[in-house]
Amino acid sequence: MRTELIPIEWMTPGMQAHNTALHFGDENLPKVYIQASLHADEMPGSLAAYHLHKALLKLEQEGRLKAHIVLVPLCNPLGLAQSIDYMHIGRFHLPTGQNFNRLYTVPIKDILLADLEKNPLAFTSDAKENLRLIRDRLGNLLANIQPSTNVHSMHLNLLRLCSDADIVLDLHCDNFSVLHMYTTPTGWEVLSPLAAYLGSECQILSADSNASSFDEVYSTLWSAVQARYPEAAIDKHAFVSATVEFRGEYDLTHENGQKDAEGILQFLGSRGYIDLPKQEPVPALVNEAHPLEGLYYVPAPMTGIVVYKVKQGEWVSAGQDLADVVNPITLESITVKSEHYGFVFALSGARVAVGERKLASISCPFDVGNGGLSP
Repeated sequence: MRTELIPIEWMTPGMQAHNTALHFGDENLPKVYIQASLHADEMPGSLAAYHLHKALLKLEQEGRLKAHIVLVPLCNPLGLAQSIDYMHIGRFHLPTGQNFNRLYTVPIKDILLADLEKNPLAFTSDAKENLRLIRDRLGNLLANIQPSTNVHSMHLNLLRLCSDADIVLDLHCDNFSVLHMYTTPTGWEVLSPLAAYLGSECQILSADSNASSFDEVYSTLWSAVQARYPEAAIDKHAFVSATVEFRGEYDLTHENGQKDAEGILQFLGSRGYIDLPKQEPVPALVNEAHPLEGLYYVPAPMTGIVVYKVKQGEWVSAGQDLADVVNPITLESITVKSEHYGFVFALSGARVAVGERKLASISCPFDVGNGGLSP
């Protein structure tokens, strides 16, 4: 294993931070990239990375790695250091309010397409050669982008690490939830066994959520290049990525961490990236994938105490009671009902509903008009 420390620029004078990347296997082989806790207060992915780290060390010593696997267990040291009143605040950058998983400041897709328009590549009939050409151009462009903030610098560090990866997994969690995944329809063709090995209960697909989330930076880039050059031999599966949500933020047990790590290893083994001592057959998928357009966020109807009537992991029907919001001063009470049939994959866990805070996330197997991800 090789440990790489990558400095984060634009730190306050007298302060330092860096990204720590762990490299396993022959670095000339195809690459798999796994990072955890981009939302830095979401620890289940980092716990899975702890168990992955231990397993990969053993597999590397036994000569079983058939890929270059890059693991970044705590990819957001900026958010990791943020606390207010004893509470860890890792989803948003406190000085600016930027969501750490919204990479609007790195529009690499537009940068690459503009560069290809100005300096066209000589695509061949060889998909592997075209892949090399695109990755080389992308790597050069990324190397020349100068960061303007420390968050921008951190994002660039992470994007440079995985620009030439075959598979990218961004490990997150929700508030109170079951294990679920987000990926593209093209990515799903490759990653559905991962969902099965992990026991993911909800899979949400979108070609582009327009949220600039980390997993979509390169997947949308790849589809855009294919659309721009339809006659070129470009493998649509040359880059696939997913956001994996490892249950709720308090679901931190070694049993879960070991199971999650084993699920990832089994998937990588099934793809030929690892020669596992025991390769398990792909289990049945818990639930079929749903479109992102079927995602329904349940809003709070008023301010008050929230009493939930359902749990994450339940299917609900249209009109079913989801929660009561009550005001003990006025005795006002409103029962929130589900507008659609769907699967409750996450609850916010809000004890007091404030403003427009969502109470639950429901995935429907049909389009309900959703336009994207939550902030």
